[in-house]
Amino acid sequence: MDRAELERRLQEAECHVERGEQNIVHQRAVIETLERGRHDAKAAQMFLRRLESAQAKYVAERSRLFKELADDS
Repeated sequence: MDRAELERRLQEAECHVERGEQNIVHQRAVIETLERGRHDAKAAQMFLRRLESAQAKYVAERSRLFKELADDS
């Protein structure tokens, strides 16, 4: 993969990580609202775990791309 493609994919990974962080913050707020209203938050908590799992993958991919780009220098 050439440097331009690596940079493009790294930028895309950065966007995924940023969006993932926003989604996690939002989902935590949803859970807090549900729990404060004494509603069942199990489904919302399961969704949060899925978001956190996806986020871990995004972060790992970003790290891998960053390292590959650094090694390419």
